[in-house]
Amino acid sequence: MTKTFKLSVIFFISTLFLVVMRIAFTFINLSDNISSWLFSFAVQVIGMGVIPILLYKYWVKGDIITGFYIKTKLPIKIYLLTIIIGLLFRYMTIGVSIVFQTILRLLGYTHINSVGTIYSGWEVLLLSIITTAVLPGIFEEITDRGLLMRLFDDIKEDRTKIIYMAILFALAHQNIVQTGYTFVGGLVLSYLAVKTKSIIPGVIVHFMNNLFSVLSGYSHQKGGIISYYEDKFYAFVNSNFLVAMISFVICGFAIVLLLKYIGDSIKKDSIKEAPSQVDSVYTYTPTGSNLEPLNDLFGFSTPKKELKLRAKWHEYAFLYGAAGLGIVTTIFTFIWGLWR
Repeated sequence: MTKTFKLSVIFFISTLFLVVMRIAFTFINLSDNISSWLFSFAVQVIGMGVIPILLYKYWVKGDIITGFYIKTKLPIKIYLLTIIIGLLFRYMTIGVSIVFQTILRLLGYTHINSVGTIYSGWEVLLLSIITTAVLPGIFEEITDRGLLMRLFDDIKEDRTKIIYMAILFALAHQNIVQTGYTFVGGLVLSYLAVKTKSIIPGVIVHFMNNLFSVLSGYSHQKGGIISYYEDKFYAFVNSNFLVAMISFVICGFAIVLLLKYIGDSIKKDSIKEAPSQVDSVYTYTPTGSNLEPLNDLFGFSTPKKELKLRAKWHEYAFLYGAAGLGIVTTIFTFIWGLWR
């Protein structure tokens, strides 16, 4: 079995685990708070953390830090720009969500909001931050960015990787309501990961976005300042939809500019660090062969780096299976919403 095949199996197992947990928790009679916390812990820590990491370490036999692109040594400006993107990211995803849900309603979809978390005390807020912001920010980035980047390691076009990862991230949520903004958000998070060769910027943005969501829910229940301004904002959107949409587009354009700047900065830094390294054409040398005598005889040198052969389509079989699971469950939630 090739490395690509094994990585494909690992991603499929993680996706299947999520489906199984969704089904299992429909039969568990617990309060919304406890059920939500247990589900998040099981899916994030076990399904997207323990399982992929252990399988990668002991089955693929790879280093976890480099294998999942957990690279922390990035220029300080990258981290600062990432925080700015995190602030804009929340606003952009709200805009995408409003547009996407409007389209769903026009198609006849009925969305029913669950009771959600009941914030009876500070400890509930703390647990919600951990299970909704911290755990997804870490473990979803490990699986949906780190693992997928390693899986798509032989794909040279960054644009192709980014689009594939964004699609799979959207399907991984297995909920039609989340598909729109998770795809757009996935493009941003995947771009950061691919260009910086690290999942850490994505962890920061992902955490910030989910944290704002938790604080918003808490504020609405407690009558805080966040809910006050959010209510005014949504009232403005309802009465000035076109103006609001323009502001969302401007926000998205600002994110694109910041992402491009980060990509260009990383590229320039890479060239400065290794100006002589050219990642172009290499001669493939079968493992175990030694052409040095011929090199000396004819006066040329064979590059030491071997050409990585592109994976065959069937090595991604379980990745297709994971995508299929995501498609089926997402379509099911859409049909269920039409029948309501």
